[in-house]
Amino acid sequence: MQIITLTTDWGLKDQYIGQVKGLLYSTIDDVNVIDITHNIKKYDISSAAFIIKNACLNFPENTIHIIDVNTYENKDRSFIVVKANKQYYICVDNGLPSLVFDGMDKEITTIDFYSESNFYTFAVLDNFCKVAKYLSVAKTLDGIGNKMEEFITKRFFPKPAITPNAIICTIIYVDDYGNVYLNLDDKQFAQILKDRDFEIPINTDATINTISTSYQDKKTCEALLTVSATGNLQLAVKEDNFSRLLRYNINDQITIKIL
Repeated sequence: MQIITLTTDWGLKDQYIGQVKGLLYSTIDDVNVIDITHNIKKYDISSAAFIIKNACLNFPENTIHIIDVNTYENKDRSFIVVKANKQYYICVDNGLPSLVFDGMDKEITTIDFYSESNFYTFAVLDNFCKVAKYLSVAKTLDGIGNKMEEFITKRFFPKPAITPNAIICTIIYVDDYGNVYLNLDDKQFAQILKDRDFEIPINTDATINTISTSYQDKKTCEALLTVSATGNLQLAVKEDNFSRLLRYNINDQITIKIL
């Protein structure tokens, strides 16, 4: 069975999901179309990259991923297919692929297939579905377009700033529970601390100085630091919304003091 995933910022209100799924099921034999999410904030490339990096890379070999977030084509950003981890990612060179595949072995090709329409308002329906059909049979990038050595548009997740007495982290994602994900993983954190104590000032009344192994380690409505399933350090509030309660959002900074 051919697996195809969809990751988009379409939402659930409109016809887009039905149009694309209908075309995929009617043109590709023995296909299973899986929704990763359609609730990415409109045009939010960074959040989309975080989700794809953590949700899509472990699918089976030859899975085809269709990505539509802030997707349009011009002379500075092409429609492309990326082959990485023995899977195919159909997207646009808008900075999102550089966030997902930074440091990974990959092949890249432009898409030279013609659109089915004279109007260029829905690239997934008019172009990406056709590419997915081709890949489902050919299982190769050959014949799709011209090979690229690297992405034209590059973006990078921020790196934590490290000083002798502090780690200044950036929030790179906020999930639907209001948990915030930092640009620091547990292994990096341990290497920097070297068995020293730490402290995270949350507000004038609260600090965090331990890593919790579970949300149950704290009392209801109490802030905690834990390690998410993505490996990133995560700040949360038990049975409540950290981002809303403490007014932290993507790109805000969190300082971890090293004692």
